[in-house]
Amino acid sequence: MEIIVADRYGFCGGVKRAVKMAFDNAKDGVYSYGDLVHNEKIVKDLGDKGVKTIDDTDVENSKVIIRSHGVHKNILEDLKEKNNEIINCVCPKVEKVYNIVDNFYKKGYNIVIIGNDKHPEVIGINSRCNDSATIISDLEDIKVPEGKLVVVSQTTNNVDFFEKAINIIKDISKDEVLVYNTICNATFERQESVRDLSKKVDALIVLGGKKSSNTKKLAEIAKLNCKNVFLIQSIRDIDLNIFKKFNKIGITAGASTPDSVIKEAVSRMENFDKGEMMEAIDNSFKRIRRGEVVTGEVLYITDSEVMVNLGYRSDGIISRDELAGGPDVNPQDLYEQGQEIDVYVLKMDDGDGNVVLSTKRVADMKVWDEVEELYNNKENITVTVKNQVKGGLTADYRGLNAFIPASHVSVRFQKDLSKFIGEEFETEIIDFDKRKRRIVLSRKNVLQEELDKVRDEVYENLHEGDIIEGTVQRLTNFGAFVDVGGVDGLIHISELSWNRVKHPQDVVSPGEVVKVQVLNVDKEKIELHLA
Repeated sequence: MEIIVADRYGFCGGVKRAVKMAFDNAKDGVYSYGDLVHNEKIVKDLGDKGVKTIDDTDVENSKVIIRSHGVHKNILEDLKEKNNEIINCVCPKVEKVYNIVDNFYKKGYNIVIIGNDKHPEVIGINSRCNDSATIISDLEDIKVPEGKLVVVSQTTNNVDFFEKAINIIKDISKDEVLVYNTICNATFERQESVRDLSKKVDALIVLGGKKSSNTKKLAEIAKLNCKNVFLIQSIRDIDLNIFKKFNKIGITAGASTPDSVIKEAVSRMENFDKGEMMEAIDNSFKRIRRGEVVTGEVLYITDSEVMVNLGYRSDGIISRDELAGGPDVNPQDLYEQGQEIDVYVLKMDDGDGNVVLSTKRVADMKVWDEVEELYNNKENITVTVKNQVKGGLTADYRGLNAFIPASHVSVRFQKDLSKFIGEEFETEIIDFDKRKRRIVLSRKNVLQEELDKVRDEVYENLHEGDIIEGTVQRLTNFGAFVDVGGVDGLIHISELSWNRVKHPQDVVSPGEVVKVQVLNVDKEKIELHLA
């Protein structure tokens, strides 16, 4: 069996550009107006990235991806009016057709579009002439309006169909007819390539989405010269035994088909040719690589390890040290035989033919994702201080190491940081880098925010003349500082007694609870008098 791949196939420049732009902008909170391209795999992959597909304009203040086929002009204007950021993934070739139609419509020409009137691209083009175009979808009973005409085509059109339609239009029109062949060069090249290939093979596989116009046209052209044409989304959608009777098999793909789908088809067909049994065995195995997270089934559990069936040519082993519960946990308390679990591939071979696995790494990855979300949402985390190190403290958050710089341990300078070991801190994440495994925290920022709230409440409730209790904090030559509800107030040495005082220590001592009268309150200081 000989496998022949078409000279031109797969992603065109416009689709490649659209897919790259969409994935670059993909995240939760991003929308796609309709399917980006007519390929279910790409649409699903975008959905997995958080991109939601919509079919109306109800979204506001969001990012909206405009598909490669384009949309009706009114839809675009409505989205913009609702303060949405537009990510324009429309194919430049389609944009060119928009400009032609818009330009000549303003000059008084009647617009004729050769293409599928239900296709989003044609609907978008028609909207550029206020939906007034004559759309030709078949060659029977073609009618065109009187007056000057400008004829354009859907970019994925069949070249033969376009040329036949043009000849008929010119025969029946009595006025000026301007023709713009707006069929994409990539479309033309793929059609010519499949036309040539179909003459050389016994069977031809056309890969592409079920809704893809250009893919369907490739299949139509292939059928002109080849009786055995199979239009499928993926090589997995067909029984390969069908191809046993053919000597030469061709493979091509529509402009919305990713390279991965094409490579898989070629690989499976080549493996099939080497023998059904080898292919069946090979395809029964998962493809796994070091650093991946895969799902497996627990085969058996001992006191020291867990054996896992990965659907791969070798089973996997999780040592006690790599269990999510830690080295002190009993593996039999964690899992049951037959249970499906996610594992991280540490090593492809431990020397005895087993794959080395870890569930601890999977748990760590989930916690890193959680911390990233907390950081992005500006949420605090509670950590346990583990050790004093140079420049600060290390802390633990669900098994992850974090660093608290000495300057961020407290609002006041702390000479001895070792006293905090074992304590729990509520902290703010001030620096985060998942790739570098770095988490930097601040307890100071949390404490300062709390102090600011307390200070605001104290200032709000204190009034001149109030007599309150406070605790003497520290003494200076010029007075005593007293804590009044979380805020320090100053009793000047002259306000400590009616008699002359040489030093505040002659009247009060640190830690002493005293009654004071508020003399003055402002945002800079609170002045007190010993009552």
